[in-house]
Amino acid sequence: MNDKIIPHFSDEVRGVSAANGSAKAKIERAAVWLFSEHGIDGVSTKSIAAQAGVSEGLIYRYFKNKEALARDLMLAIHNRLTLMIIDAGKSEATLPAQIHLITRAYCEIADDDWTLFRYHILHISRFPGLSETPSLSPHGAAARLIKNAMERGEIPKMNPDVLAAMVLGVVLQPAQAKVLGAIKGPLSKHAAVFEKGVLAVLGLNADKE
Repeated sequence: MNDKIIPHFSDEVRGVSAANGSAKAKIERAAVWLFSEHGIDGVSTKSIAAQAGVSEGLIYRYFKNKEALARDLMLAIHNRLTLMIIDAGKSEATLPAQIHLITRAYCEIADDDWTLFRYHILHISRFPGLSETPSLSPHGAAARLIKNAMERGEIPKMNPDVLAAMVLGVVLQPAQAKVLGAIKGPLSKHAAVFEKGVLAVLGLNADKE
């Protein structure tokens, strides 16, 4: 286990699901930072407690074990992204307008809490059954949005699941490149390029909107 720590977070530390500044928030923020830096298996509850400035026993007041803590953190960002896409799909806007909203919101979510988004990028494959219902996931929500656009005649009928994976990749692959250090700065400054890429995958011309 890697028990190396950095100084404790301030009392106003930002929570992931918990209220800012609470003991649970400190645990969540310590865990997501350590998991992002060292991997889930490379972090102990002892190191999380030390990083958060709380007792190790307090972690078990909120979480069954380290794996449950890791899953809850992943579920938080997973749900945030899913609900953002679902909300965009509820609008009566055209598909290009919905894509405009989604690409920018995706980047804003990543930039707003890069540590959490970095954790999501690095460890999502560890939690394949995160959604009890496949549609309640970023991929499922995107596939539904694309299928609805097909039914409206905005784009040709193809496999919506394949297209959903492709359009999400337009943003997620650059995010992965940022994790690896190939891209610097906020993702939002590239949102217009991502939008054009998504529209191209869907066979739409951004210049016509």
